[in-house]
Amino acid sequence: MRTWKPRPGAGYALVLAMLFLALAPSQAAAQQTTVQRLGTPSLSAQPGQTVTLGMRFNAVPMPENYYVFVHFVDANGVQHSTLNADHLPPVGTSQWSGAVAYNVTKTLPSNLAHGTYTIRVGLYSMAAPLNRIALSAGTGVTVDGERRYTVGTLTVGNPQPTTSTVLQLSNPSLSAQPGQTVTLGMRFNAIPMPENYYVFVHFVDASGVQHSSLNADHQPPVGTSQWSGAVAYNVTRTLPSNLATGTYTIRVGLYSMAAPLNRIPLIAGSGVTVDGETRYTVGTLTVSGGTTTSGGPRGQDANQYVLTFSDEFDSGFNTSKWNDHIWYESPNPTINYKVSNSSLKIWPQRDASGNFFNRTIDTDGKFSQTYGYFEMEAKLPIGKGVWPAFWLYAHPGNDRPEIDIMEAYPGGGPGSWWGDANLHPVNYGLTLHKANADYTYHEKPYETKLRDFAPYTNGVDLSAAFHTYAVKWEPSGITFYFDGQQLGPKYQDTAGYYNRPMYILLDLWFGSASGTPDGSTPTGEGNSFEVKYVRAWRFK
Repeated sequence: MRTWKPRPGAGYALVLAMLFLALAPSQAAAQQTTVQRLGTPSLSAQPGQTVTLGMRFNAVPMPENYYVFVHFVDANGVQHSTLNADHLPPVGTSQWSGAVAYNVTKTLPSNLAHGTYTIRVGLYSMAAPLNRIALSAGTGVTVDGERRYTVGTLTVGNPQPTTSTVLQLSNPSLSAQPGQTVTLGMRFNAIPMPENYYVFVHFVDASGVQHSSLNADHQPPVGTSQWSGAVAYNVTRTLPSNLATGTYTIRVGLYSMAAPLNRIPLIAGSGVTVDGETRYTVGTLTVSGGTTTSGGPRGQDANQYVLTFSDEFDSGFNTSKWNDHIWYESPNPTINYKVSNSSLKIWPQRDASGNFFNRTIDTDGKFSQTYGYFEMEAKLPIGKGVWPAFWLYAHPGNDRPEIDIMEAYPGGGPGSWWGDANLHPVNYGLTLHKANADYTYHEKPYETKLRDFAPYTNGVDLSAAFHTYAVKWEPSGITFYFDGQQLGPKYQDTAGYYNRPMYILLDLWFGSASGTPDGSTPTGEGNSFEVKYVRAWRFK
């Protein structure tokens, strides 16, 4: 074989230039934000209906806070300005980093022409709206000559399908440890069915074995004889403590109680597959080994702890463990809490005077402890004014230390960094107070977008799924945890402020950085601060 050796001179320089040009685009692209397809890339609706666009980007920080434009272009290439949905994202593009996901809703004009529209998005600066920003196109995304990136389609007014469509779970790649709870975001594009069918949920291991102990059959919140359009709701399942590790496929479908073995044929949405048993695979669950099976805190060595307090909320509200008010208040007679379906629920409610009121559930006088590990698994409420919290406190005398493990203020909205545009919680705070509520340590860096800490890819909404919030309280200092992962450095308690017994509090208060509740604040059990368990351990 002949070998080729470059000669010095113009030819060699040309070769080097060509190599540089070949490499340069990939290097530049690595520094660009990537546009991904919509969470549901194939939308359908009728004129006058509302559609939800699941915006997704793989982001790097941008030079400024750009606007995102959303254009709808018909089959003739005409952009319909009445459909434009330009907006500032919940997190400014100058601070984007990693996976960015949020929803934009748009109500279609009642006179909108039938047909299929491509949905094209991009970025621009208000200083120069016509100079759009160059981005990278993700898988399945195309770009036109106007730097508009096609991320999906909207079909308006075409004939409805003859049966419902099964969509992937809102978070199709779940992970958990034995004993933990997972939340399945069920989704369908639905039409009314002949009767109210049951939805089955099966977990099938790598050997094809269905694990009946994991089945989560249920009736959806809206009966299938009446569901229509986009149907979305959550189903929770607590994994058995002895569940084998591995990856399980999650398969769903419909059946009639009159003939449970005769499953209903459905349409498989994007990314969904169907097996020979009319079961539709909508996601996966990866189960990893953990410490929960031996009774320890999440992510900790169980051999280092002894359980001292636990309420799994599986047998009603236990008054031997909990009070329903804080020490300086009388309990409000309007009931806005209960234990049901293995969880404690506290929800926003107006009392007889028409006012929102605080509710505190605490162990004052019934359980307290100095040092140890304290953990809660919970899902948070949404809306203006809501202020859920999980904390430790000691109030007798003048010395009143306080450890705030979790406080959320979604009502502040995107400008406050606590909530998104829909007033859903996306950040939470951790605070330490010493005597007489005098601040000693307030770590603003902990008010961080939770995608930096949580293993979720379809968003960071703390109202959409259960998470664990915890603190390790030692004589030497205090360390906070989220979903078993340490948040920031350990606070060194060299002054010994935190050296006395404290009791546990769960509360739903109103105000502070969340604003004042009003008529927009969702009330009732459906908007609960929902707690699956509270546990405390001492060190061995």
